[in-house]
Amino acid sequence: MKSYLSFAGLLVWLAVLCSGSAAYAADDTVAPVAADYAVAALFADDNVLATPTLSLASLAAAIDPALVDADDELGCLATAVYFEARGEPLEGQLAVAQTILNRVDSGRFASSICRVVRQPRQFSFDHSRTPRPGAEWQRAQAIAHIAVNDMWRDVVPRAIAFHAARIAPNWAGKVRVATIGNHIFYR
Repeated sequence: MKSYLSFAGLLVWLAVLCSGSAAYAADDTVAPVAADYAVAALFADDNVLATPTLSLASLAAAIDPALVDADDELGCLATAVYFEARGEPLEGQLAVAQTILNRVDSGRFASSICRVVRQPRQFSFDHSRTPRPGAEWQRAQAIAHIAVNDMWRDVVPRAIAFHAARIAPNWAGKVRVATIGNHIFYR
């Protein structure tokens, strides 16, 4: 399921970096920079795509929700992110999305995002509910797009399970990967 930066993803990076002739720093501040420099900064010495300095919030804000609306698998991932983690920091929402993608890639769960999300007793949300339109849904859609297109680093490498910190399941043998917001992630 993991893929390299798509052409659409590259365009998003360029749009964020070049919009208004500004580049976004990791702390969401904007530093003026020439558009030509921003484009050139994307490529290292050997024309290899370099990672620009950008915050997850800025990247998420640049994603068009229509990209997700047109894809059922992205819609399933966005719905899971929305219901499992919408009140979490963006990195926590991304961790939920990456965990679901890791399940798809693992061979131990269903082979598609929608099938993983809909497996019985795997997630706490009621699958008959639909997200409410608004900023939280748009963020969940953007996070799903970012995760599927590998547009951000792995925040929970190889994690295949998570739970809310308020509960204590008996998951003997699982290795804790991270605690982000109110979720604990395991592989």
